[in-house]
Amino acid sequence: MKRCILLIAMCQLAFSTLAQQHPVSWEFSSKQTGPLTYELKFRAEVKEPYHIYPQGQGGGMGMPTEFLFDPNENVEWSSELLEKGYEQKEGEHLSHYSKGVTFTQTVKLRSEKETILAFTIKYMACTNQMCLPPAKKRFTLDLASQDKDAVAVKNDDSSDLSGKQQISFKYEDFMMPDVEGKVISSKDITSANKYTFIDFWASWCSPCRSQGRGLIPMYNNYKPKGFGVIAISLDTDANAWKKAIQADGYTWANLSDLKGFGSALSKQYHITAIPRNLLIDQKGNIVAIDLHGKELEAKLAELFKI
Repeated sequence: MKRCILLIAMCQLAFSTLAQQHPVSWEFSSKQTGPLTYELKFRAEVKEPYHIYPQGQGGGMGMPTEFLFDPNENVEWSSELLEKGYEQKEGEHLSHYSKGVTFTQTVKLRSEKETILAFTIKYMACTNQMCLPPAKKRFTLDLASQDKDAVAVKNDDSSDLSGKQQISFKYEDFMMPDVEGKVISSKDITSANKYTFIDFWASWCSPCRSQGRGLIPMYNNYKPKGFGVIAISLDTDANAWKKAIQADGYTWANLSDLKGFGSALSKQYHITAIPRNLLIDQKGNIVAIDLHGKELEAKLAELFKI
């Protein structure tokens, strides 16, 4: 038991440290290209092994990077917001940017009066194995100086990922709605199975979806022997959540309160990245944490003595 608690504590510490060091940083600049006209550049530097996604990412896999500019009566938008990854060749399409990306926007001022451009950037950082919570950062860019490039003068980071919440290492029963809106008790599932796999995931998390599809044959194999699965989605969009379940063929218990990383259950287990999972026994004891693929398959074979 002490060994199990130590293992869980080490995993939690690793994810807490990961959350405190966000892998994406932003730099901004502007260059005057004509009378009252500026070319703005927004550069994202991405640390290995993470990546972020383009604007308008299709297919529901990966949350697209989005710029939200506050209305400003002195600013005219002279072009679309263009983007180019550091590793991207001319005409090439990339599904994500693993080194960094520059977004370029041209604006024209209606007058020479002091102008501060306020904007919010929404984006998500993932690796091939997991995704961090969606980030939402707010900045202002000073366009007042006509003789030098503008710089960022403020950074209000509303997505602080520092892991300072109280961590719970003990599993507790919970209740949450399923896809039909019916409130389900986790105890009804855990008490009916020898072991239950509790998986935190989301429709936009590509690693989650990949590992979820890999779980299907294990679930089908061990379900008759007493293996249950409860999938907790950190989606906030019910349609995207249900569409992913149908597309991937998840037949186990699918639950969500649609509050994302703000869910009380997510906070209880200090979920700072997904996929995350717990494997518990019939009494609610945590047997293992964060097992995937062959590791999970080996553990199930050991537990069910196959």
